[in-house]
Amino acid sequence: MITQQEAPVVRAGTATLVSRIEGFAHSAPDSPAVRHGDRELTYGELNQQANQLAHELSVLGVRRGDMVAMYLGRSIEWVVGMLGCLKAGGICMPLDPSVPVERFNRAIAAGRPAAVVAAAHCPDAAEVPPVPVGVPVAPCPGGGNPTPPVPGGLPVVTIDAGVPARGHLPDPGPAARRDELAYAMFTSGSTGAAKIVLAQHSWLALSAARSATINGTTAADRGSWLGAAGAGIAIHEVGGLLWQGAQIVIGEHDVIASPPALRDWLLREEITLSFVITPVGEVLQNLPWPGQTPLRLLTLGGDRLNKWGPPDLPFEVAVSYGSLEAFQVANSVHPWPLRCTPSTATAADRRSAPPVGRPIEGVTVHLLEEDGLTPVGDGIGEVWIDSDCLSLGYLGDPAQTADRFRPNPFGAPGSRIYRSGDAGRFRPDGILEHHGRIDDIVKIRGHRVELGDVEWVLGRHPGVRQVAVVAVMDGDQRRLVACFTAEAGEADVAPLELRDYALERLPDFMIPVAFVQLDELPLNTSNKIDRRRLPPADWARGRPARSWRAPAPGTETELARLFADLLHVEKVGADDHFLELGGDSLLLARLQGLIEQDLGTRVEMNDLVTDPTVSGLARLIGAAPEAAATPALPPITPRRR
Repeated sequence: MITQQEAPVVRAGTATLVSRIEGFAHSAPDSPAVRHGDRELTYGELNQQANQLAHELSVLGVRRGDMVAMYLGRSIEWVVGMLGCLKAGGICMPLDPSVPVERFNRAIAAGRPAAVVAAAHCPDAAEVPPVPVGVPVAPCPGGGNPTPPVPGGLPVVTIDAGVPARGHLPDPGPAARRDELAYAMFTSGSTGAAKIVLAQHSWLALSAARSATINGTTAADRGSWLGAAGAGIAIHEVGGLLWQGAQIVIGEHDVIASPPALRDWLLREEITLSFVITPVGEVLQNLPWPGQTPLRLLTLGGDRLNKWGPPDLPFEVAVSYGSLEAFQVANSVHPWPLRCTPSTATAADRRSAPPVGRPIEGVTVHLLEEDGLTPVGDGIGEVWIDSDCLSLGYLGDPAQTADRFRPNPFGAPGSRIYRSGDAGRFRPDGILEHHGRIDDIVKIRGHRVELGDVEWVLGRHPGVRQVAVVAVMDGDQRRLVACFTAEAGEADVAPLELRDYALERLPDFMIPVAFVQLDELPLNTSNKIDRRRLPPADWARGRPARSWRAPAPGTETELARLFADLLHVEKVGADDHFLELGGDSLLLARLQGLIEQDLGTRVEMNDLVTDPTVSGLARLIGAAPEAAATPALPPITPRRR
């Protein structure tokens, strides 16, 4: 029987995330705070480096309420940057360096930050590229005095967590108020405009405290950070750990890309708490595990969970439901005695998809009709969230804010209710089920994507006149398909050309798997594009493909079969590219396992992504030794804290 570590309900009270971390820095300065590879900071060191950064931002002229962009990957520097920005009174706006420069510049234009924080030392050059052209860098090795801002550009402070802070700086004051803005999250927006969700210090405090309560977090825990640095989920992963004085352990990119490698890393690092996006978690929970593990809770979120895990896992699997606008709405282990998880699910539970759990303390979920006022009763309705942990709204978009955050017809005067766009249903026992999206926001590989954002980018291609993007199910994966018409007088636009165009402007999870050219897009009676009639039945023919060459007998033919089975493609040529045909990092991990299983060769993930064509992989396999027997799971060696 899996037992939860007993922990009292964690109240936010009047504390902020900053004051909690400062408290641990003074009461337990030598306790480990964050670790990445062989680098580590204690709470005392983390606080001192953040104090130094806060001082340097103040010297640059950053004042309370100013936006500060964090151009940092998943790293110790990110944690230092986040805390230092908040200490300076700034609004922290994380931006992932792996996104295209154009998307970064759109966020900068919308957020208008007073400064940029970047890393002087890059622990993973492939993940964290240099600051893009057009943003002048003022090098500060070790966090030294920043160079004055370049006229017409943004001042950039660079930090290196590997260099100790210079001297002892006191905690800056005055402390931030809970009603002051603290965090700005850049997310997918329609019409090409950046959408930035604004949150107050109270939002950070409540979400961190409730995460700690649900997870039973204590200072003895070691929690993983695996999500993208620019995603809103990053603060969710690290906030609950920092709130309780626990240690954050940062995962490398190559570990996260492969569920078997991630399992081994979780065991090797003695991780006790881990959050992963749902598509990764579905694979992870069904891998072989030792009978006992340090891991006690694996939380899945970011997308709907379609499959239950086995009932005999040595840890519990939770489903977390929420969004940037309304963090911590429901969780399947809340409350612990009434949890609905793989270890407690009945035969009746397993006949449907896993639910998202009961609303947590401070949250009421209303299922309403289209009018946003009438409860649906026992059926499926749109999820409206009444919570004391709602974000403030969208920066510079009062119309969108007013549409999503309405006056609460069920609450006290002046309170608000958030329209999620999700469809949900309550079971008779009070557990909430998630039934997909009502509006045009979809989840792709755990990322929230607004279809209009993709349409806006593709619509700027000179050969495209109209475009509509829809989400389709391709096997058990949700995919994006772009249907478009060409400009008058233009020749046909090749799918590969459109894919390359999109790759320069969008993250990989927003790249459609197929591009279908039509004479006209279907319209409804209101002369709007009728998405229900898209895509056409033969949408798979719109997958980008190269000139076809038959696979050679033997290894190439076997690889072409594996490509076709995984990607649901009828015909695969020797020069076809796995990613161009619709593959992604999760499917690459499955391909890696099938190659070892069917062809007897172990191909490392780094080699797999170098040339993921049928012919390229065949050459690689031909030069590789046969796979040895599958190694045993790594032993668990106690680690001194």
